[in-house]
Formats: sequence, C-alpha cells, structure tokens
Amino acid sequence: MTVERWRFIDSGPMPGADNMALDEAMFEAHAAGAVPPTLRVYTWRPWAVSLGRFQRVEGSVDLEACRRLGIDVVRRPTGGRAILHTAEEVTFGVVVSAARLGTTGIMDSYRALAAAIAAGLKLLGLDARLVERRPAAGAQPSGQDPACFAVKARCDLVVGAAKLVGSAQVQREGVILQQNSLPLRIDLTPWADVFVRSGPAPEATGLWDAAHRQVLYGEVASALRQGFAATFAIDFEDSEPTAEEQRRARQRREERAILDAGTSSG
Repeated sequence: MTVERWRFIDSGPMPGADNMALDEAMFEAHAAGAVPPTLRVYTWRPWAVSLGRFQRVEGSVDLEACRRLGIDVVRRPTGGRAILHTAEEVTFGVVVSAARLGTTGIMDSYRALAAAIAAGLKLLGLDARLVERRPAAGAQPSGQDPACFAVKARCDLVVGAAKLVGSAQVQREGVILQQNSLPLRIDLTPWADVFVRSGPAPEATGLWDAAHRQVLYGEVASALRQGFAATFAIDFEDSEPTAEEQRRARQRREERAILDAGTSSG
C-alpha cells in the first residue's frame, strides 16, 4: 500500500510580507495541481502585525507606532482580526483540498485540521480542543477589538478556557489555505501602542505558560508534523517552495505589504 506524501516546509524566520506572499503562492500552486498538500511552519523577523483579508487598517492598527517600533504591517490572504507576530511564535500554513479532508463547509474543515493540530499539541503534553460554541449572551461584540487574541472564535483552539491557537481560512474552488498562529509567549506590553481600542487583557495563553516549560521552535514544528501525519495517515517529505512558487511570491509581496518598517524588533 502506497502512503500519501505531503510536503513539509520549514521556512524559519522571514519578513511578514514574504510569509504572506509565500502562503498565497502555495495556495495557488496547489489549486493548479502543481504541488501536493503542504504544511509550512515559519516565524517572523522583524515582528509584524497581520491584518485579516477584509479588515480595515483605520481603527485597527496604529501605523506610526508600528513604524516607530520597527514592526511591519501586512495583510493576510485569510480572514479574521489583527495578530501581533513576534519572534516567539510558531506560525503554520496548511494548503489542502476539501476533497482530501472529506469535508463540507468551512467549520467542517476547521474541525478536521483542528484534530491534527490537537494531536501535535498532545505530543507536547497539552489537551487542546476547538472552541466551536458560539459566544455566550452578553459577550463582547466581535467588532469592538481589532486584535485576534483578544477574543475567542469558533475556529480557535483552547487549553482550558484560554485561547492558544488562532486560525483563519480562505477557500477557493475546493482548495483551502488555513493559517494558524501559535504564540510561545504572549507579551501584552506593545498591544496598547500597536492596536487601536485595545481592550482588557485577553483570555489567551502562550505555549510556554500552557506547557509549564520553554518549548523550542523546532520541537513545536516536529510535534505538528507528527500530529498531521498521524491524523491524516500520511508521510511528509522535507521540501522547499518550487521556483514557480517563489516567483509568484515575489509578485504577491507588494500586495501583502502595508508597512515595511525596515528595522528589526525584539
């Protein structure tokens, strides 16, 4: 019996616009049938704020503060709210078809991918689950805080009551790009400067606090890889983006960049 092989790409630290452009290029390449399903892990250098696909800059992020702090601002191809990405984060993008997952509808695909993410987190000693339930009556309206980790959405994974993984998707002609943010540590200090109308401290946690130990980027990447492999009964092949994906990413970069701060943060 032949085992299905997906690509595993570890890009390490990259500027925000490059990260977003490459995820988009991978999405397009898989939709064209040029590459197999892919799991890509990466982080951010310099720090960056990523805005959701339809999120307005005005009322969400203070561009002058980001410029002063050396924080890039980029736009994701997926939806959701703004995220402040630091070097202490493991971000991962998944490109796969709904047919391969056997899913119908967005929440169904979130559940399928959440199972793989949770399996990886379990290897790190964490019992994570998908939120799924709708906000309780009287909960804060979704439009009042521009920051993703300030609120929990149905597509997010929690440990206990605290949000640990934020996820956002775009689907096109049956192909899914899901981007996931897993902070190793949450530092609220820059939030008041970066985000407009930043509200109370969020019910969120970083991986180090949840696991009660410092977990290195490589260990997290390996655990996610194993979780996906076990959940979907696949093997991974270590890979790099194709020349065509890199070419497309260079073309998309300018579309993704809102602010290139030009200096490193953190």
